Amino acid sequence: MNEIQLAGIIFALLFGLAFGSFLNVCLTRLPEEESVVAPRSHCRNCDHNLSWWENLPLLSWILLRGRCRSCRNWIGLRYPLVELAVGLLWAGCWFAFSPPLFTQEPTSIATPNLVAGALTQVVGSQILCWMLVALAVLDLENFWLPDLITLPGIALGFIYTLLRSWSSSTLARPINLVDTAWQSLLAILGGAGLILLIRLVYWVVRRQEGMGLGDAKLMAMLGAWLGLIGSMECFALSVFAASAAALVWLAVLKILRSTENWTKIPLPLGSFLCFAAVFEVFNPQWLFRR
Repeated sequence: MNEIQLAGIIFALLFGLAFGSFLNVCLTRLPEEESVVAPRSHCRNCDHNLSWWENLPLLSWILLRGRCRSCRNWIGLRYPLVELAVGLLWAGCWFAFSPPLFTQEPTSIATPNLVAGALTQVVGSQILCWMLVALAVLDLENFWLPDLITLPGIALGFIYTLLRSWSSSTLARPINLVDTAWQSLLAILGGAGLILLIRLVYWVVRRQEGMGLGDAKLMAMLGAWLGLIGSMECFALSVFAASAAALVWLAVLKILRSTENWTKIPLPLGSFLCFAAVFEVFNPQWLFRR
């Protein structure tokens, strides 16, 4: 790792922390149908307007020891965790996908297409990770996967796939963008179709809704960004993780001798899908790798 790549990682981390701070505003206000622009950042308990030093990503939470300076109300762990998650993921995207122009690999040839493709992958992966963190938290806290994120996410993923394909095209190996577009649309429909099929079967068997339509739109978004195979791998990993979490929760209920009906406890599948998608970003086609 050279100085330029290290500087890029540091800048990506700092920008990620800043965008993670803005994401916290969205995660707090969107469920309440409030504007994410106005009013200015304030304590949700006493309406104390935050000064600039109380708005520093991660650092302010540490300096304030997780409490409002005015009313001493507990701010919550979600704020620093989201900021840290986005910062680390953005830095990881730069480290994993930065253009060969910024590495010391002697075999790297920094052709314009290669650099453009790498930059597209870096920025695209960062945008995807930002959306995945947002959706994971919203589903975990509110069981809500808003169209405001998933639908634009599908469109952005489709554009990202075309740009990646175009940047990998050369005179010796031209890429047919029409074929790429059709494959991307198939991945989008396949991801959503899988959830809709499971939803239909569950309705036929139990006469009640199982998976929500938000999960179908999220799977369509993953298909747009990660391809059909990638989205199926995300689904497989998320189902395994959700099942493991359910078994652990069942064991806890038995230990506590709880009388709660565990079969009616909802699981945020969208959150598990998002965690699996982050893994897929850095380990593409880990299950069906050729």
